[in-house]
Amino acid sequence: MAQGKTQLKIAYHIRKEEGQDKPFFARVGRAFENRDGSINLLLEALPLPVINKNGTVEQLVINIRNYEPKEKKDEESFAE
Repeated sequence: MAQGKTQLKIAYHIRKEEGQDKPFFARVGRAFENRDGSINLLLEALPLPVINKNGTVEQLVINIRNYEPKEKKDEESFAE
């Protein structure tokens, strides 16, 4: 990482729903890496724990990924 620059990171709660092919990514906050390598996590939402069929609470995982802006879609793609 370049001196004085910080890479914005996004925090997601990733959840696999029963019967769904792909997991669901819910954005729950953002994170910043400090100069010493530690990370500050700023949560905007708290995901609820998932209770599975056995009645036990599954592990709550927050995944942190580097922020990558999405390209703007053509306005034509939204035309009817």
